[in-house]
Amino acid sequence: MASGGALYIPSQGAGRLDNPEVYRVLYLGDSPAGAVAEVFGRRYHWESKMFRGLPTLPGSAQALATYEVPDRCAISDLDDPHQLIEVELRPSRVITRDYRVTQAWALDLYRRGRWSGVRWWSYHDSRWMSIGLWDLASIQCVEIAPLTLEHPAVLEASSVLGRVIETKTLKKHK
Repeated sequence: MASGGALYIPSQGAGRLDNPEVYRVLYLGDSPAGAVAEVFGRRYHWESKMFRGLPTLPGSAQALATYEVPDRCAISDLDDPHQLIEVELRPSRVITRDYRVTQAWALDLYRRGRWSGVRWWSYHDSRWMSIGLWDLASIQCVEIAPLTLEHPAVLEASSVLGRVIETKTLKKHK
């Protein structure tokens, strides 16, 4: 979990599932475009400088990592209505932008001790699933790809979200 590595988790507390006093969470997506949308979706204008890394990690850059999660890692699927009933959650409480609400249900799920993480639909597009893992001991990073404006996941996410991509450096795509 080296600083800036694929399993690096920066300071937490402001994210949807964050409860840093109890656990750390790694946020993932079930698709490359969905992961890009979760990180950059709140920006309207997408430009190459958004792929610079964290200010606290000079020389770093944003990249897309692919992880292998073993089947034994049980993930609570909040897209399943039966699971929502079991954990006594309404869909509106899952996707709310009031993170005090989401952090409370995430802490409850964590404390139940049954799951390695949780899965829910993306705020940006329900075809994409977001995943938060708090049990990181058994996952492995299998690939890392630097992000650019030309990366297929960036192009797909920007198209679905209707985002404007900086055109002065973007090559024409067919």
